[in-house]
Amino acid sequence: MGDLVAVSFGGAIRPRRGRRRRDGWWEARPGSWVIARDGKPVSHIRVVYNVLSVYGCQLKIASIGGVCTHPDYRRRGIAGALLDHCIEVAADAGASLLLISGERGLYRRAMAVDAGPTYEVEVRPGSVKASTRTPQARAPQARAPRARRAAPGDWVSCARLHQREPVRFVRSAGFFARAFSGHGGRGAWVIECGGEVAAYVLLSRPWGTPRDHPRRLATEYAGSRAALVEGLPSLFESSGFERITFRAPQWDREMAYLFRRAGLDGKPATLLDHTIRLLDLPRLMRRLRPYVAARLLRAESRRLTFEQEGHRCVFALGDEMVELGLKEACALVLGGPEAPQVEGELGRVLAALFPLPCPLPGMNYV
Repeated sequence: MGDLVAVSFGGAIRPRRGRRRRDGWWEARPGSWVIARDGKPVSHIRVVYNVLSVYGCQLKIASIGGVCTHPDYRRRGIAGALLDHCIEVAADAGASLLLISGERGLYRRAMAVDAGPTYEVEVRPGSVKASTRTPQARAPQARAPRARRAAPGDWVSCARLHQREPVRFVRSAGFFARAFSGHGGRGAWVIECGGEVAAYVLLSRPWGTPRDHPRRLATEYAGSRAALVEGLPSLFESSGFERITFRAPQWDREMAYLFRRAGLDGKPATLLDHTIRLLDLPRLMRRLRPYVAARLLRAESRRLTFEQEGHRCVFALGDEMVELGLKEACALVLGGPEAPQVEGELGRVLAALFPLPCPLPGMNYV
């Protein structure tokens, strides 16, 4: 597993400042929380905060990763206690959702559910039907989109493409400048049409595989979906990869349609190695008021209320009401096979709002 966190000693849970180390797991820095025993840190979780834009509504979310416990201290409930503490910290900081890098039983016991749903497609060289290209692209004078590795200078174009996405993490220009000049952009590829960047895709290695592994996971994309799908043959030719797994978020119907049109059969899936949890349902829905108003009639939105007390959530529309446990509420709001069926007018209204669209974690992976 590598070294545990190099943080302060003592028995308290508290963050320390510092920086990452090359030879260890994590070194203490802002947002790192540990539990120490016998004068040494034995369990660690890192918490970072981002802003998520959902059709113009901005939500503060917390993301956690780097969860580890020293082998000598496992199966004692230490990581669970630290996770509960970090959940409280994130909620007190004003976050509405918690995005977790992983899908362990530890997270499910903390009421997290699979992030998603998505439409998953496995793409291999030669699997894209050439006949699905548009007539303009088939014309002799038109050149097919070409793929190449992203260069440091591409961050401006990629930032603009990302900032046009309807559901995205809010990122500054500086975020992209840093990512494309460092580790975060090493797996980025751009698709060019007519000399301009029309789309980009971030390809990551599956966890635990060697650097030269021929398979990749598409963990983020933005820009023209048509250019990206049509540029897949060039992407395989330029990269030498043997297989790419794409997961289009459920709300991205265009991407799923283009995959099917290209002869790429997919299947429903959830976000790879990620879980998500509600932190504060009423706060979340207050931030989503414009989203709710755009999807419901005014009379419906006025009658709709949301309450939460501990691990119990209440959804009500006038006299109709349903009370759910937190895990069931998470599945209803965020999507997943555990989502309960709600009948009547309330069920119809909730189906118009949920599951809430969420982006792929991509460069915001913790």
